Amino acid sequence: MPMIGLANAEFLRSSIEAIASFIPEGNFRFNEKGIHFRGMDPSQVLLVDYSMDRSFFAPYDVEPCFVGINLEEMRKIVSRALPNDRVEIDLNDSECTLSLRGELERSFRLPLIDVAGDELKLPDVKFDARVEMNARLLKESLKDAQLFSSSIIVRVKGDKFSLESKGSSGNLLVSSSQNNGVKAKSRADVVSKYSLSYFMNIAKEASPDSTIVLELKSDSPMKASYMIGKSEIRYYLAHMLI
Repeated sequence: MPMIGLANAEFLRSSIEAIASFIPEGNFRFNEKGIHFRGMDPSQVLLVDYSMDRSFFAPYDVEPCFVGINLEEMRKIVSRALPNDRVEIDLNDSECTLSLRGELERSFRLPLIDVAGDELKLPDVKFDARVEMNARLLKESLKDAQLFSSSIIVRVKGDKFSLESKGSSGNLLVSSSQNNGVKAKSRADVVSKYSLSYFMNIAKEASPDSTIVLELKSDSPMKASYMIGKSEIRYYLAHMLI
């Protein structure tokens, strides 16, 4: 069973938070390439696909396995990590031991759980548009949209990208063509609507200076991805009817 070490506790905290914001429990696959997680939120609105390459860890002593973990409980543990803590994870047949080693040495034990269900397939969508946007600018735009609505309409036409929020108290239009913060490209006009709260939670763990990539097709799931450290998290968010 795996015994792995990670020098950066913040990387693990951000990774677990990015998943646990949507999914309370799920299965992690450990193999010679690294650690992989794929799961659907309980309302089946969003799918998370995330992998951590073995190069992040030292040591990385792994026998391939597939284990169920309560992400809510792990989220609480990693939130207690101090900035300079080293993280060590040890698994046996029944539990996960997560140790935080720094000025203090703390060990937390979590029982492994059975998480039913087959391994999920990714949505089969041929996207028509791709938008690369500075995470800070996207987060601010979504906060603006929250003033008026609980949903947001995304439009891409050529190299022009816009977000719209409409409600009884007012409307918002955020628009941009090519500049330092936004790069858009589409082969067909795209118009699609999404839950604003889900969208905001997707962007939450992206560092302000990172880039969030949106892949879109009209009235279809959106793929949103960005880097956490050197690993990539990918979200597939179901669309809403316009």
